Formats: sequence, structure tokens, C-alpha cells
Amino acid sequence: MESKGILIASVVCLCTAGFLYLGVPWIHGRCLRLLLKWKATKTKAVVLTFDDGPGTRLTPALLSVLAEYDAKATFFLLGENIRGREAIVQQIIAAGHEICSHGYKHMHYWKVPPFQSLADIKKGWQAINTVLGVKRSKYPFRPPHGKINIICLFYLWMRRVPIVYWTIDVGDTWSPDERDGQKMVLQVKKAGGAVTLAHDFDRSDDSNDCFVLESIKSVLTMAQQSDLQMLTVSQLMENKR
Repeated sequence: MESKGILIASVVCLCTAGFLYLGVPWIHGRCLRLLLKWKATKTKAVVLTFDDGPGTRLTPALLSVLAEYDAKATFFLLGENIRGREAIVQQIIAAGHEICSHGYKHMHYWKVPPFQSLADIKKGWQAINTVLGVKRSKYPFRPPHGKINIICLFYLWMRRVPIVYWTIDVGDTWSPDERDGQKMVLQVKKAGGAVTLAHDFDRSDDSNDCFVLESIKSVLTMAQQSDLQMLTVSQLMENKR
């Protein structure tokens, strides 16, 4: 009986630890998504966000499209993709877009040791600082894969770093038969505002780039016709027009 009691206590402890380590951050993330959705709807805003860049082809193409529509976007840069593409990052800044961080190596923070994920966050910030030539210590952060653990969550909370998710996925990382750019645009329109997620890293198939560009053009056109304002992440969080 004593050994059975010890086993039950051990299982309870493991379940509790697992809930704290993964469950609490998951619930926190769901709440943040609901908050983003509420803010976007309240301000009738569309926030275009791009992950995993900069890319050598798609990022400059997106900058041209955004300039054509006089719209600003938010780029969640992946630290390891910055090297050799510093000029593209400078172009993003020069065009008035917002720079945020997506970590350094796109780790899954549920599958690596906590201090390794912490180091990835810091290294991602440092990569941005280096290319911009500044000493800023932190940037708004989007967890790779949308996953974060309690250690990183607590660290970011202590540093008062905004953790940014999304409300509607453009779908460019889905299989081709699952993609539907027009359906995505209708979702944004029906919602009356959204924080969209797309990716601007280099891919071997040019069709991915074409899908992203056409989808973003469609969203921008719809936003203009529906009188939805285009904001960056920080502008949305501050409720600025």
C-alpha cells in the first residue's frame, strides 16, 4: 500500500509539473489570442505579420507590395536568417515597418531544455541589435511554433516583453490542397479585423512566394474597400491610429 501511495503521489507531482510547465503557458497563449482578436475588432484593424525572415526574394517583394498600398507591417525576424541579409533588414526599417523577434533557431520550446530556449530568445534579440547597431535589450516576441514554456513565459513577463500570437493564418505553410487565399480574406473581413500570420523565409518552390504575395495583396485591397486600418503590432497594442 505504501508503494502504491508513493506511485500515486509521483504521478500527481508529474502531472502538476507538466501542467505548470506547458499547460499554463498554453492557456496564457489562448488568452493572448483572444485579446488580439478583441483589439483588432475594436479598432477595425488588420495587422500583417511575417515570420522566419528575412528572405532574399519574398521579403523585398513584400516590401514593394506594402509600399504600393502605403501599408506598414510587422516582421518577426529569425536570428539565424539575418546574417548575409543585413541590407534587407535595413530596408524593412527604412520603410517604416516594425521589427520584432522570432528567436534565433526556430526551436520548439516544449522540446528543448528551458535554459536552451531562454538562450535562444536572447540570441535572437542580439542578432537584431547587431544588424541595427543598437544596444536595445528586448523586442516583442513571437514563440516559434506558437509554443512557450513556463520558464520563458516568466522571464518575458518579468522583462515586460509583449508576447505576440496571431488570429488568422494565411496558410502558406499548409499543403497546397489546404490553401485558400480568398477564404482567408473573407475570414478577415467577416471578423472585422485580424492579426494575420504569413512567412517570408526562402523556399525552393516559387509557388509559395506567389501565394503569399497574392494573399497579402487581396487582404490589402479588401482592407481599403472595407475601411479597415492597417497597423503594426505595437500600434494595435497601444490602440493608435
